[in-house]
Amino acid sequence: MTDPFFQLLLQQASQISGPQLLIADENLKGAPLHLLLEQDISLVTNRFDVGEQAHAAGLNYHFSDFDFSSLTDNSFDQLLYRVSKEKSVTHHIINSAQRLLKLEGNLVLAGEKNDGVKTYTDKACRYFGSTTKPKKQGTTYISVISNQQRSVVPLLDDCNYSQLRSCITVNDQKLFSKPGLFGWNKVDQGSAFLADFLTNFFQHLGTEPKQILDLGCGFGYLSLMASKYTNAQIVATDNNAAAIAACSKNFSEFGISGEVIAGDCADNINEKFDAVLCNPPFHQGFDTDNMLTQCFVDSSYRHLNQGGKALFVANRFVPIERCAEKLFKTGNIEKIAENKSFKLLLLSR
Repeated sequence: MTDPFFQLLLQQASQISGPQLLIADENLKGAPLHLLLEQDISLVTNRFDVGEQAHAAGLNYHFSDFDFSSLTDNSFDQLLYRVSKEKSVTHHIINSAQRLLKLEGNLVLAGEKNDGVKTYTDKACRYFGSTTKPKKQGTTYISVISNQQRSVVPLLDDCNYSQLRSCITVNDQKLFSKPGLFGWNKVDQGSAFLADFLTNFFQHLGTEPKQILDLGCGFGYLSLMASKYTNAQIVATDNNAAAIAACSKNFSEFGISGEVIAGDCADNINEKFDAVLCNPPFHQGFDTDNMLTQCFVDSSYRHLNQGGKALFVANRFVPIERCAEKLFKTGNIEKIAENKSFKLLLLSR
């Protein structure tokens, strides 16, 4: 069954014959993008996996951290967008839309009431000099906002979305991050809990690892912390373009030995590793998704050398043990620590 938000966007796209741009984040993962081939539609996404879907569908697409600088002013009749979970991302898209749209071109916003689609519609209307109200279809809403002016009102606050900034202090060191990343301006508590056990983890390994995989690296905090205990080559990977930009900057700034690779749960990485570090996500857009945890556990198994070990941190309610039992033997799944919020699991191959 087609996602209702994608279905609304698809219906609106069919009403326009000129060039259109679909702006896709994790919320459109798995959407039947091949249905867009009937229209003149390009796609920009900040998700590697969605980019791979677009490629497979034969769409013209660009994978970036919603960097529209290569796109010509006033070049689209319509922009299609399922609003994002993070406000700064949605504000950045609305701010960018006016430059990209032709005069009287449409910005189309889809989402649920709790996603803030009504508020975003009001903001976009003031910015575009337009008046419209979201239309409800089931539990979903869609707004078609016409670009009626070259705005004289201030841009929406997007937290200076495009700029990396050194904003996170760890042991008197400033790490780079940016909006577009979950928890972008702080160290995730789960990752900090894992980092506190890295000394014990390297002792569990027995011998000095040659290669470590930071699976779902974010801005590279775990890679940085691991580099303090080992000279191993570290490969960091993430699905999110903002994470790749920030992590690459931190690798460069701190001289971390290794590389940063965009990928969908390391599916495009063929190497095997002596160790895997992972704080897996458990949300897909606005929804909780335990299948994500399963994907990260499966990937860690595939990427471990025989005798290698993975250290996972997860919220206590995430059924990571059950996910691990499908591949790792029961005796090789060990909970080594927990607190009121998180648990640490050591998985041995």
